[in-house]
Formats: sequence, structure tokens, C-alpha cells
Amino acid sequence: MSYLKCAKIASFVSLISLLFSFSCNANEAANNEDKILKVCTSGGFIPFSVYTKDGWEGFDIDLAKNFAKFMKSKLEVINYSFDGIIPALITKKCDLIFSGMTITEDRKKSVLFSDPYFKDGLSYMYLKGNSALKNIKNILDFNDKKYKIGVKVGYTSDFYVAKNLKNATIFKYNETSDIINALRNKKIDIIVTDSNHSIILVKKFPKLMESKKTDVQDEYFGVAARQDATTLIENFNKFLAQWKKEGEYDKTYALHF
Repeated sequence: MSYLKCAKIASFVSLISLLFSFSCNANEAANNEDKILKVCTSGGFIPFSVYTKDGWEGFDIDLAKNFAKFMKSKLEVINYSFDGIIPALITKKCDLIFSGMTITEDRKKSVLFSDPYFKDGLSYMYLKGNSALKNIKNILDFNDKKYKIGVKVGYTSDFYVAKNLKNATIFKYNETSDIINALRNKKIDIIVTDSNHSIILVKKFPKLMESKKTDVQDEYFGVAARQDATTLIENFNKFLAQWKKEGEYDKTYALHF
């Protein structure tokens, strides 16, 4: 075979290889663009996830957005009431829950949790200037039928109140706006909720209410997946460790708290 023929064949093979490479890269890019990370959240949980005129905002939302980038996927956020969010995950309406969900042994029976990404506690809020409630030293003092307590359905505060303050009259709400209006209109005496959530609400409504932190329990938030989604949770844990190491966690925290 002549040198010229060999050169032509080599050039042709190189061209085919190049075209194949371009095709693979294009397909890979297209596949990445087609990947969608579906995230369930419960809107109204300030400052973790809330829907505004500008779209979804909050610490959990930023966490989800950055994880989607890490996974080279598009993010789709789906809103559910908190008591329906685990059933939505299990029935594959979404891939992960980003919703300030406290890691508990009971929930571990249904979902697979990530490493903890946030530490919280339990607080209660009451109308500003109510000296009688302000002077109460222990949340267990509310375990009396004369007190009306508001909680959000499915939160760990809901479970705590049901277990430890069962003698009080308990009112359950799905929406943050509803529970705040109940306090404003004196339908309830206190709201029991997560400590960081209470801090933000008091900042938002400084003339309406004040809060008091308890020491009854520490809570750790985790991202939840279906129990067979071990790879997805492993990827999130890798992302979380990297995000913290790069200082992005602290920047996002400062933005929302």
C-alpha cells in the first residue's frame, strides 16, 4: 500500500474518531440537561423553604439548587403539606425531601436520611407583652387544660406537644399564616415550633410576638430519600462535605439567618 493511501486512511479514521467523540460529548451534555432532580418541600417554613413572588427561596432551596448543580441536573421543586411529604417521596412523586425535616428513629423506618445538615431546637411563641406567659420558666407548665397550643401538622413540635403537653388543648395547622393568625386573634396562647423558625417569625412580626427557647430537645435536620436510594444520599453527603469545606455553607447560612 502506498504512503499516500495510508495517509488518506489514517486521516479518514481520525475524522471518524473525532466525529464519534463530538457525538458522545453532545449526547452526554444532552443527557445531563435532561436529568431532573425532583425535590419535595413544604412551603411556608421560613427561612428554609418559602414561595414568594420571585419563586422558591430559603436555606433548603439554596441547598437543593447547589446539589442539583453538583449532580449536573435541573431542579424541580414540588410543594406538599408536611404531613403528606413522606408519602409523596415513597410513591416517587419526588427524589428527595428538602424541608427542614428532623431526623428521628420513627422516620428512619420509612426513609433514608443524609448526614445532618442543620441543628435546631424547640421554642414557643406568645403575644408580645403577655407577662403571664413570659414568666413561665418551663414548657411543661403548659401541660394544663387552660392553655391552648398551636402546632403545625407533622412537625416534631407536633409530636412533642402530643406526647408531653397532652392535657392542654391542642390545635393543629397546615399553614404558617393560619397559625400566626390564630395567635393574633387569641384563638391559641402559644405556638410551639423549631427554634430557628421562631427567631425568623419574631423578626418578621416584632410587634406581634416574642419567643422563648427551651432545652427539652436538640433536633438535627437531614435530607430524606427512599430507602433504596443509597447512591443518591452518598452523593449528597459528598456534596455537603465539599460545600462546607469551600465555605459556601456558612455564606448561605449568613444569607438566611
